[in-house]
Amino acid sequence: MNKDFSYYLSKFLSDYLIVERNMSDNTIRSYRKTFQILIDYLVNIKGIKLKDITFKNITREIIIEFLNYLEDEKKNSIRTRNQRLACIKSFYQYCIIDEIDNIDNIRKILSIKTKKEIKKVMNYLTEEELKTIFDSIDTSTKIGRRNLTILTLLYDTAARASEIINIKIEDIHLEEKYIILTGKGNKQRVVPIMEQTKKLLISYYKENIILNGYLFNINGMRFSKNTLAEIVKKHSKIISKKISPHTFRHTRAVHLLDKGVNIIYIQELLGHTSINTTMEYAKVIEKSKFDAIKEANPKLDNDLPDWNNDSDLLSQLLNM
Repeated sequence: MNKDFSYYLSKFLSDYLIVERNMSDNTIRSYRKTFQILIDYLVNIKGIKLKDITFKNITREIIIEFLNYLEDEKKNSIRTRNQRLACIKSFYQYCIIDEIDNIDNIRKILSIKTKKEIKKVMNYLTEEELKTIFDSIDTSTKIGRRNLTILTLLYDTAARASEIINIKIEDIHLEEKYIILTGKGNKQRVVPIMEQTKKLLISYYKENIILNGYLFNINGMRFSKNTLAEIVKKHSKIISKKISPHTFRHTRAVHLLDKGVNIIYIQELLGHTSINTTMEYAKVIEKSKFDAIKEANPKLDNDLPDWNNDSDLLSQLLNM
């Protein structure tokens, strides 16, 4: 690759994304993967030599061909295709100020539009389904009690899987009933928890050894996303719906909307940068679903989390 392209790409992936944008490790890996795939395509599919990969030689048409290759040959989803394009455009936007000689070509690449994605219907649980899952967990065993704590936290905090597995002891403030979650781009937010969640955590502390600071660990090794997914899969077999850890996040948002919580507060709870992302949850509450959720009012036992009767929850949300 010529110095101009390789130089800027190196600076973009290291200095800019890490230092200036403070992006998460997962996001940076996604950017690196995008350019690894792109360069491999240019060299092995298009037959372009490394030294000829320049701002001048990589045209809008080549980038479009690459995107079509991802979708048609690599069988990537439209969402993945759009994510790769976003990474490429972010790089070219970074270079546009210094690459005046190639500004026309850069602008043409920046003009490539994302492909419209047919969005799947958002998957969430009714309160009855949620209660069925909680009721099915065998809390007479240590693992069962641990799993109940995990699933309750997933729902109560509306956390992403990565945020749950990264919770450390110092992030939990039981007396004040809140947890500090670290989300995308290492951004932190304060999330209130219910009284019953607090009790589950206290019980969890008493019978588990917390190693290396992580709340959920196996012999000192932090839980992986796969471990979390397996726990959800195990306990969701009781219902006729395929779910993931993220389903609990969707479920929490839908239930709060159903109960009349202001969408701005839900946006803060979920850690969404844009209100438009949070608005997607409002679209799933159609009249029939709304009525169904209203009638599925869970009546949980004292040892299970009853989010309807926790008077602190809404007040904390409204005072965030």
